[in-house]
Amino acid sequence: MKMNKGLLSSLLVLAVTSTSFALSNVSANNSDSKAVQPSYSLIVKGFDWGPSVHKIVLNTGSTIQGSSLAADSFKVLVERNYPMFNFETQSSYDAFDSSSRKITNTYLSDESGNKLDQQTGRYITLEMSVHPDLATASTFSFDLQTFTNQYVDLQYTIIQQKVLKDNAGNAINDLTTTKETPHTVLEEAVDKFDITGKFNYKDAKHGDIALTYASYLPDSDEKKLPLIIWLHGAGEGGTDPRVALLGNRVTALVEDSIQKLFGKAAVLVPQTPTFWMNNGTGQYTQDGGSMYTGALTALIKQYVKDNKANIDPKRIYIGGCSNGGFMTLNMLLANPNYFAAAYPSAEAYSDSWLTNKDIAKLKNTPIWFTAAGADQTVDTSKNTTPTYKRLVAAGASNVHYSYFDTVLDLSGQYVKGNGNNSPYEYNGHWSWIYVLNNEVSKDYNGKPVKVDGKAVTLMEWLAKQTK
Repeated sequence: MKMNKGLLSSLLVLAVTSTSFALSNVSANNSDSKAVQPSYSLIVKGFDWGPSVHKIVLNTGSTIQGSSLAADSFKVLVERNYPMFNFETQSSYDAFDSSSRKITNTYLSDESGNKLDQQTGRYITLEMSVHPDLATASTFSFDLQTFTNQYVDLQYTIIQQKVLKDNAGNAINDLTTTKETPHTVLEEAVDKFDITGKFNYKDAKHGDIALTYASYLPDSDEKKLPLIIWLHGAGEGGTDPRVALLGNRVTALVEDSIQKLFGKAAVLVPQTPTFWMNNGTGQYTQDGGSMYTGALTALIKQYVKDNKANIDPKRIYIGGCSNGGFMTLNMLLANPNYFAAAYPSAEAYSDSWLTNKDIAKLKNTPIWFTAAGADQTVDTSKNTTPTYKRLVAAGASNVHYSYFDTVLDLSGQYVKGNGNNSPYEYNGHWSWIYVLNNEVSKDYNGKPVKVDGKAVTLMEWLAKQTK
């Protein structure tokens, strides 16, 4: 199978690192507190296309009258610096881009950006518009040498354009920030995860292998939890699990909308330092093997063992996108009957690598595939589609396949633009957007998937599977 530059799961996603400084811990309600140096926080959220800065919380150092705030009280400029590579000259260079950010709302808030009902406060939140094509809002840059998303240098400048008033009616006109203004970066939902996970494994063939991982373990109320495993795409490899959480909107797995379907669930997000399809030489596998099969198996089983008081071994679910979809099938084959169900999307496992014995191994595990015909990275006619048909022919009783023509924004928030108000169309490879938004419900025949006669979404179906 011809691979398309590493089966990138997030080629167009761009990204950030900013030096972090502590915000002053000053009460927003203390009108008698002494003024302090202004500081700010960039609030990052994981979107379908990756992470973007969508709010700025400005600590004014004073108690501000909300009535003095106006829509144009501030202007925001952003500059980004990141390494790039010129393939013609085979040389690296420092890339730079900049823009103003469109402010959509301005209000008094707490230090986390939550709007206040009161008339005065120390913190001002600036909400800004984001869009899949707005690169300067993103906190990632795609490194063309490693083909992975990387954090890069980011500088925001907040310019005060109108005078504000403090609690005593005094003019406040010194809130414009500089490069020296203390600031921090807060990534929404990432703080719910433990991102310090490290796992070392000695492979008989490939030697020492070090994997990193993020994990989420909610309060189980003395009942055992299902475990949802997500395997990232090629663009999220590395040693910083935050990239695996934000490169695709994996943080959705800990949000209430999905958690409530499982009655709470643990989440494990392993990260490879390179890419899951690495055959051990740094090249893409041509037979379905991976240098990480043993290491990933050991990591998952060790995590389950370490948390045996919390995790139900009969409800372990594995899925992922692109490279991670490949590794999902790799794990099913390497660990027959271990997983309760699987949910690969845009999976890059060539059907030609699967023997009839492999199909016989897979057919007894509930699997729900997702893919899109517009995928230009993975040819579904050579991967998911024939594999699904072989499983059905082999008698698989609980295998489903949601096939989309294209990958569209279904939220109604983003359109193609330039006068075209039809839904924004994402890269056809990114069918996992539907999965992480739980917008998958129909089988390959176009009919709803049902459990006990009731139509279900992919996540509802997954939550009902048990060994």
